[in-house]
Amino acid sequence: FAEMNTAMNNLVAAYPNLVTKTSIGKSIENRDIWAIKISDNVATDDNTEPDILYMGLQHAREAIGGSSMIFFMQYLCEQYALDPRIKSLVDAREIYIIPCVNPDGWEYNRTNPNTAPQWVNTNWRKNRRGGYGVDLNRNYSADWANCSGQTCNPANAGSCGSSSTSSDTYYGTSAFSEPETQAVRD
Repeated sequence: FAEMNTAMNNLVAAYPNLVTKTSIGKSIENRDIWAIKISDNVATDDNTEPDILYMGLQHAREAIGGSSMIFFMQYLCEQYALDPRIKSLVDAREIYIIPCVNPDGWEYNRTNPNTAPQWVNTNWRKNRRGGYGVDLNRNYSADWANCSGQTCNPANAGSCGSSSTSSDTYYGTSAFSEPETQAVRD
């Protein structure tokens, strides 16, 4: 998480006219949830341009999601002055990137001493609410706790989520019950 923050800070320092970094809220363990905005008018909210949101690491064990977001934001900034396609993309949109929606789960994986190798616990994916955690990807309001709808794959009903706190897909007590999903929503 510290390395992600350093990468974001370095990007803001290198491209202050294209990039801002903002905390959109706090996690359950009081870590900032950082968002990067990339735009040719980065200091203003341009209502004429569509907003695009990319998010990584909702599931703490999916490290490539956070890395991909860091690399993507670096690529956009590094190529802005070199590639007319990237310049056009950035100039016509407000791009928001949250590399780590779940900083607590990420740090838990990184620091859990009962894991081999010690830097990654491939079994933990949820946030850290009460030691049992909530699957942030299933804590949004769209079809929250609805495992009978058409969006659910009948061959894998568990993919819809679970009301059991011990499940990897526990969807929480209500839609947006978690500070991480509230921060994204707000």
